[in-house]
Amino acid sequence: MPIYEFKCRACGRMFEDLVRDGDTSSCPACKSQDLERQLSLFAAKSADRSRAAFKKAKKKAAASKQDATREELEHYYHEHDHDPEHQH
Repeated sequence: MPIYEFKCRACGRMFEDLVRDGDTSSCPACKSQDLERQLSLFAAKSADRSRAAFKKAKKKAAASKQDATREELEHYYHEHDHDPEHQH
């Protein structure tokens, strides 16, 4: 999982993101996916940087899971609100 540097074309923010195959990054400031990958400079691996990248990826995965759960609940409640058998 490489860390890439990006520049957001929408708001101009520069940021780094840990990107897995098939994942799409988005700007942490404005959530735009209109990004320009920057030429990365040489980086040395450090335990602190690895821990920080792992923590960020874990947080992103948890947020994605919460969004999916929220969508499932909203769909469930929407279906039952319109079901005549479940109305009071």
